[in-house]
Amino acid sequence: MNRYFTLLMCFSFGANFAQDAPVTELNEVSLKYIKLKDSVYTTTQTILSDSILKRNPTSLTSLLNYNTTIYLKENGLGMVSSPSFRGTTAQQTAVLWNGININSQTTGQTDFNTVNTRGYDQVIVKSGGGGVVDGSNAIGGSIYLENKIDYNTGFENDLFLNYGSYNTYGIDYKTSYSTKNTSFSLGISNQGSENNYEYQGTERINKNGQFKNTNISTTFGFKLNKKNAINLYSNIYDGKRNFSLPTPNALESKYDDFNTRSMVEWVSKFKGIISNTKVAYITENYKYYPNIARDYYSYGDVGSLFLKYNLDYELGRMLISGGFNYNQNNGEGSDIKHEKRHLGSAVLGLKHKVNKRFLYEISLRQELNSVYESPFLYSAGVQAEITRFYSLKLNTSKNFRIPTYNDMYWEGLGNPDLKPELSYQGEMSHILHIPNATLTLNGYYNKVQNLLLWTPDVNGVWRPKNAENVKIYGVEALLTAKKSIASHTVDVSATYAYTVSTNEKTDNQLIYVPYHKLTTAVGYNYKKLSAYYQYIRNGEVYTTTDNASEHILNSYMVANFGVEYNLGRKNNTYILGAKVLNLWNESYESVLNRPMPGRNFNVYLNFNI
Repeated sequence: MNRYFTLLMCFSFGANFAQDAPVTELNEVSLKYIKLKDSVYTTTQTILSDSILKRNPTSLTSLLNYNTTIYLKENGLGMVSSPSFRGTTAQQTAVLWNGININSQTTGQTDFNTVNTRGYDQVIVKSGGGGVVDGSNAIGGSIYLENKIDYNTGFENDLFLNYGSYNTYGIDYKTSYSTKNTSFSLGISNQGSENNYEYQGTERINKNGQFKNTNISTTFGFKLNKKNAINLYSNIYDGKRNFSLPTPNALESKYDDFNTRSMVEWVSKFKGIISNTKVAYITENYKYYPNIARDYYSYGDVGSLFLKYNLDYELGRMLISGGFNYNQNNGEGSDIKHEKRHLGSAVLGLKHKVNKRFLYEISLRQELNSVYESPFLYSAGVQAEITRFYSLKLNTSKNFRIPTYNDMYWEGLGNPDLKPELSYQGEMSHILHIPNATLTLNGYYNKVQNLLLWTPDVNGVWRPKNAENVKIYGVEALLTAKKSIASHTVDVSATYAYTVSTNEKTDNQLIYVPYHKLTTAVGYNYKKLSAYYQYIRNGEVYTTTDNASEHILNSYMVANFGVEYNLGRKNNTYILGAKVLNLWNESYESVLNRPMPGRNFNVYLNFNI
């Protein structure tokens, strides 16, 4: 059986690349779309779904790196990965699972290499502040991991097998069944790699870099009657990683993650009214072994309860929204004594579609808690269709981020008097609709107060404090285009970001924030044959706060190329494909002294029945 399983794996890895849609879909969201109801019309969103998820490797890091303006810092392939969204820190990007914030309560961020994108139907990237709807962390932007519940689609199965360089393997299986009133889906994913690639230009290899993980996700939907439905969501992630050695003589270490998420949602729809109630429980548990030759480890364990309620009332051309949120965090760890904290908020919003060409929206949020100073948040914006081919969006907001468990409760080091970070933002977007293409141009400004930093005190001990103010501004361009002629289809997408993020006291650029980032993707489809080319160029970044020239990480460009053929017919597809990653064999690092792999290969099989 092991031999047969190994042979089966050898036909896989890479991404399904059916060119059904542009790499980035910038679709508007319905007024009644509950999960993204605030500022959806007056800010920029990128929707990644279907073939876009499959054409990239399973990590959220790879998906966002090649399809968005976000800069990803990765400590080697598959290692710890964190974002810099519009020049902000990793803790200032909110990640939400079906509307629930899953940023770690200990570190304040999400490791993007612990999120398996095959467990979701779509990933939505929302740029700019989202503190009113998304709460803490949503200063640079928000990432939404969404599972859809569909009805009356029958029985469907999808199996994706991949194998590639460095003994990298993966198997993803999703099955779903739905009738008129019930819906069920199950997704199982298992990934792993020896990850022993060579460091280009040296005799070293990526030692102690092996990883493996399993992700299981389920959804249930029940229509109780025409007006009420109950939805159940769950996700389990079990990951084990050895950490690559930064130097040949470093101690070998490893890190285990075990995270669970469960939620029940009750949706009621009456005439002009939509009521949405969510109750969720999320756990995060980690163990860190600083020396894998010993049994000693440090740990963290946090359980979080969420209660969210929202009521939308449609009154003519207006949509009035109100709701409240409650969050209880209960955690402890090796260096954190047992602590429980309670957080709450009340939200009120208004959208008014004045006519076919003009809409405005206003949203307010008041935080309620006994731990820190409670901020009052707001968001306001307008959308105007100036002509048939040109639209304008304006948005302003106040956002925040609360300190984490490590910041406040780390024994002997934490600071319970920390204030939340505050952010004041403004954004302008120009959208041009030209034949077969859409071009979006964004300009934004962001001022962050009370930036939380860990700095050494007079005795050289590192402690957290509210220290610096940061000024951020930049421009973005997003292009999607698609053209079909007979049986030939070509689609193109591109993003560009120019970002300035400076410490107001020193006037230095923040570390690991490139001034420039460019991505491009070109896809071609002819009948059952598909091919694509992905390209990314990241500008140089500073690795020290003094912006010393000797501590600059050079710019780099990486390209991928893939081709596939569909052996199936109609609704049943049997796709055989191959992919070359780092096509031009670029030697590069996204984090100092953490080399990424050179040219490598993947093959895959995808069965969809």
